[in-house]
Amino acid sequence: MNLFSFNPSHPLPTHSLQTIDAHTLKQWLDQQAAVLVDVREPNEYATGHIPGAILVPLSRFDSRKIPQSPNLKIVLYCRSGQRSAMAAQKLLHQGYQDVAHLGSGIGAWAKAGYPIQA
Repeated sequence: MNLFSFNPSHPLPTHSLQTIDAHTLKQWLDQQAAVLVDVREPNEYATGHIPGAILVPLSRFDSRKIPQSPNLKIVLYCRSGQRSAMAAQKLLHQGYQDVAHLGSGIGAWAKAGYPIQA
């Protein structure tokens, strides 16, 4: 399925996408309540990423690369929040339920004063 088109043969997600801020993400990570996924490209990830993030680029997004646990939320992020929203919608269309993305992306994380790992 193309991420940029609607296909009526695919069911619409039953859960809506949750947009979170950096403080909420930090709480979830501190509580070990989330799997964090960076959907940027490898060169972007290499210049700096949120510690503990798994790289699954949107350009070759494969949900099978995301560790799953019924007790963990899946949180996606990118540079600005656009690519992570697209990837999150893809997960919702595949039936994932507890999916969120970091609004304003890694910039919001850095602006909040949280660490970036190189």
